Amino acid sequence: MTSRRRGKQAGRILELAKTANDAGFLIEAHHLAWSALTFAGDLDAARRHAEAGIALYDREQHHGLTYIYSGHDPGVCCRSFGALATWQLGFPDRGLAQSLDGLALARELTHPFSVTIALWGIGILYLLRRDSRATHETGQMLLDYSVEKGIPPFVPMGKIYRGGALAEEGMFTEGLRELREGIAGVRKLGTEYTVPTYLAWLAELCAKSGLVAEGLQALEEGLTMAQKNQDFFSLPEFHRIRGELLLMESANSIAKVEACLEEGIDMARRLGAKSLELRAVTRLAQLWGECGKRTEARHLLAPVYGWFTEGVGTLDLKNAKALLHELA
Repeated sequence: MTSRRRGKQAGRILELAKTANDAGFLIEAHHLAWSALTFAGDLDAARRHAEAGIALYDREQHHGLTYIYSGHDPGVCCRSFGALATWQLGFPDRGLAQSLDGLALARELTHPFSVTIALWGIGILYLLRRDSRATHETGQMLLDYSVEKGIPPFVPMGKIYRGGALAEEGMFTEGLRELREGIAGVRKLGTEYTVPTYLAWLAELCAKSGLVAEGLQALEEGLTMAQKNQDFFSLPEFHRIRGELLLMESANSIAKVEACLEEGIDMARRLGAKSLELRAVTRLAQLWGECGKRTEARHLLAPVYGWFTEGVGTLDLKNAKALLHELA
């Protein structure tokens, strides 16, 4: 079932839950929605459902839902997914705080599967924030914890985070090997949930290591998977990264690169994904600056950068600010 179909199903269940006068049932209806809609790219709706879950959840009353429905605590899950949607919508500090709250709750509950869910979610968040050290540490924690507690499905996720972080830190051979191994391990579980996001990261790391053909192959595989499963969470990144790879392939492909970046910007705007919009806009502005279009570049980047009210310490905001100074 695609993410979109799961979202529609969740909407029907939510309507039923509203008539049942049962807070636990209502939480679980929102649970279905936030977990389906986040990766379907319906980010604002996903955040609203997650916030409803946070507002309704009472630890003493509702941790028991863990053993009736999904096998993990809904109070942890709504924070983990809500954090991802919140980051995408352009609030990186709030997203991180929410994710850390979810991990703290999972540890207080001493519920192993909920802890792995929280580590999985914060691993994606650190990946998105481009914080390689934190991604590496989270990957190692997820690996160690999954082995210790006997939860093998999360071992490949730990390898993905640790391997990708190693590649980000310049250990390309070792890192890319482990990242690919982790992705293959997830797919062996019979799921492709969130895999397009990992394939986009693989493609970007291939670009950084000069492996253009491998990067384009990972992009095509991820894009096909995303379209099949209607997983649009990282779709803007596919277009931006394709532009990077095409530019590496040929310095004469400026028009194609611009088209890719503009498609990434358009897709980010359609999703309301301000963080990914900033990333693609920054790259296009950089390209325009290199081509002598400094005024156009500054006018493109300045309003998008100026929209943000938090996250000044994140790499994306730092890069955008530095580029604006260069273009002044």
